[in-house]
Amino acid sequence: NPTSRTICCSFAICMMANPNLLPLGKGCGAGIDRTEEVQRLTEHGCSVLCLGCPEGMLFGIDYAAWSVGPQFMGIKLVPPGLHYVYCSASAAEDVGISRTGFFLYMRPQDVAVFKWDPENEELTRPDSLDEEARYADGVRSFDFDRNLGPYPLELSAQWSELTRHASAEIVAKIEPVSKVVRSKRAEYDPAILPQAEKVEQPVEIGLDGMDGDEEMGDAGSVEEAPKQKQQQKPPEQQPQDQSSLESNMGNTGCLFFSSVPRLRKKVGQTALETTQLHMDRSQQLEEMIRKEYAGNEYGVLGELQLSYIAFLLGQNYDGFEQWRALLQLLCSCESAATRRAELFAEFLRTFFAQLDQAPSDLFGDDLTKDNFMGSCALNLIEICDAEASPPKLRKRCGKLRELVEQKFGLSTEDLALLGEDAPQIVDYEDGRDLVNLSGVGLAGLD
Repeated sequence: NPTSRTICCSFAICMMANPNLLPLGKGCGAGIDRTEEVQRLTEHGCSVLCLGCPEGMLFGIDYAAWSVGPQFMGIKLVPPGLHYVYCSASAAEDVGISRTGFFLYMRPQDVAVFKWDPENEELTRPDSLDEEARYADGVRSFDFDRNLGPYPLELSAQWSELTRHASAEIVAKIEPVSKVVRSKRAEYDPAILPQAEKVEQPVEIGLDGMDGDEEMGDAGSVEEAPKQKQQQKPPEQQPQDQSSLESNMGNTGCLFFSSVPRLRKKVGQTALETTQLHMDRSQQLEEMIRKEYAGNEYGVLGELQLSYIAFLLGQNYDGFEQWRALLQLLCSCESAATRRAELFAEFLRTFFAQLDQAPSDLFGDDLTKDNFMGSCALNLIEICDAEASPPKLRKRCGKLRELVEQKFGLSTEDLALLGEDAPQIVDYEDGRDLVNLSGVGLAGLD
């Protein structure tokens, strides 16, 4: 459905900080201030080499994106750590064009080498490790230095905050087998789907389904345990209905997100326990931390950050669904906020960073005003600002409240009036009662 995809895409654009769309090409290595940080990265920093890139393509790394010039061959002075590299065939018409990306966890002096594939219009890895090593040695010897643009260090602190808990282990757990993250719309393109897997009616993607909590489950049920990476079937063996849920079907791969527990009654559960589960999902959070992250509570924050990046920069709808599901889970855990105070202090910091980069009209724009983030922010403030909460938690909760009030002009009372739980105004015509009291009486119902 083109309209639904447009709405989802508009939500992504609304959430995205304005990228630095600058012509990167001729003379891109000139004019760098030789600061202490630049000197350190010259010796220990990383590089991304891109060979054969056509002029005018979109190239991005983290929060920066450019329309590249004719002499562009990559980026240098990249700080070690996690980065996301992405591209599309044209920067002028990037919206709606297939986008590919890669998570790169880089150690000091690492060089990532890519080559432009003109047939598929995407960056790919070299055919052999020897070829990649030769190019990497050339970068370290400054053979390509004049064609490498500098990493925008002014965005480094913001990116580090956004990926604070995204470890190499979490990246390895969720990234596709092919290591390539593709935009979600690739699944709707009949040209890349096997004949037996073409989807007659694409999945409806609309804002109406973004703010509900009636089924906060497995993010579209596409997430499987990482062990299934080795057991993945080729596309012709996949069930037909599963093709509509795979974000990277073109490469027979998908993002292996963790399974988020569903809101449902378990066998043997009492009515009281079922009610408590819907009111407080702390038990489900504890179960997820134990099963999916081997007891590492910060793993859930790492996956929250990676799914956010996959959605925001990778334009991958599976990433959006996982990000939403994890946000709604964490914002519904009242008792866990007290037991795991340090986890929720870090979660407040993570959510603050994500909300801080949103545009100021996030809750006023017609397309995004009813999104789920308002209810998540309200729930998080309510469960973390209790009298029994530790001072650190309450202090960060206050910072989140200040951000919502100052940037969006909303109080907690205003947040309560957003989303599906808001009071509804019902119009009626000609003064007629909404309920016809003169109709059939109770006796007539027998």
